[in-house]
Amino acid sequence: MKFVLPLARAIDPDLAADVEKQAVYVSIDLIALRVSPDRSSVEIEGQGDENELRAKVETFLRSMVSRSRPLERKIVHSRKRNNPALHRAVYQEMKKRGWAIELGRGQVGLTGPALLAAQAIDRRCAQLAQAQFGAVEAAYPALIPATVLGRCGYFHSFPHAVSFVSHLVEDFDRIEEFRRANAAGNLVVPMGVLPTPEACLTPAVCYHAYQSLEGEKLRAGRVLTSVGKCFRYESKNMTGLDRLWDFTMREIIFIGNETWVNAQRQAAIDAVRAQMEEWDLEGTIETANDPFFPAAYASKTYWQVRGDLKFELRLTIEPKPDGEMRSLAVGSFNLHENFFGNTFDITADDGAPAFTGCVGWGLERWVLAAFTQHGFDAADWPSRLRSEIFS
Repeated sequence: MKFVLPLARAIDPDLAADVEKQAVYVSIDLIALRVSPDRSSVEIEGQGDENELRAKVETFLRSMVSRSRPLERKIVHSRKRNNPALHRAVYQEMKKRGWAIELGRGQVGLTGPALLAAQAIDRRCAQLAQAQFGAVEAAYPALIPATVLGRCGYFHSFPHAVSFVSHLVEDFDRIEEFRRANAAGNLVVPMGVLPTPEACLTPAVCYHAYQSLEGEKLRAGRVLTSVGKCFRYESKNMTGLDRLWDFTMREIIFIGNETWVNAQRQAAIDAVRAQMEEWDLEGTIETANDPFFPAAYASKTYWQVRGDLKFELRLTIEPKPDGEMRSLAVGSFNLHENFFGNTFDITADDGAPAFTGCVGWGLERWVLAAFTQHGFDAADWPSRLRSEIFS
């Protein structure tokens, strides 16, 4: 079935992109939602009961559009390359060469130059963290207690992205029921065999850092850095290296007083501008918002954008089939104000609840953007990177 719904008003391109991206959580019966070229309506393709689907889409649109207030986005840095040519079908070529290995939905392994490129950018981020910010290296688990993630507000702001971890209940009869049901090797989960999850797969490295400092009174600003696996479920949006369920992130985490944390984030933005030069990458650093669940989208996005709390590094990637240019967020620069200081009772050196901020690099996305802009011939890459990536 297909139908068109008018929007309450014509929307800006950023909101239109978020509407299309978030629509995957509306219903399993929604096949596609596309914003019209003039951004005044949406075109729906679906299955099942049309009235039920229409009602869900209307509720979704009210949450995303009716309550949203347009805000001016800022570009704080922009860089062009001398050679603007972009390579096409990069992920497919990586798979063909065996450098990218699909292992499940949103789960991709890297080998060869793709892996070496990921390791190269991570080395530079770790060196930056230690040399410029005096960061202490930390290693954290892939699991995070569900209670901690709840305290971080994740279940309220991003319930659609959570990946829960569970296990069988400690009950012989239930375990035996599960064992028999799965004798053929196809997963069957009988009712009552799973308890309420006590853990989740962590969606960001920095949550562990704030938990680890609970109750501390800092004498000076604290800087931590860590690389780890992160997990965010993105439904039908998961594709190639653009959007993974299981991805790798390097973070630098700042905890201290407000003035100090703000200054550290600005210094990190300046440092990433230098990384763009070293890697000869085209892109922008601009204001952004997190992918909040539609019911929380309008207020949370307004709060982030109005306060310049989030900037993203967006690198140019191959255009859409119709030629429309695309960019991909490969890094972010975030301020959280004193939310985590209050949540985990962390006191800054000025006696007030600590402010926090973090800078993150998505390694797989960085790899995709770099190969899109430089290709597969070592001679086309910056000279200082060739031996590292094409050894």
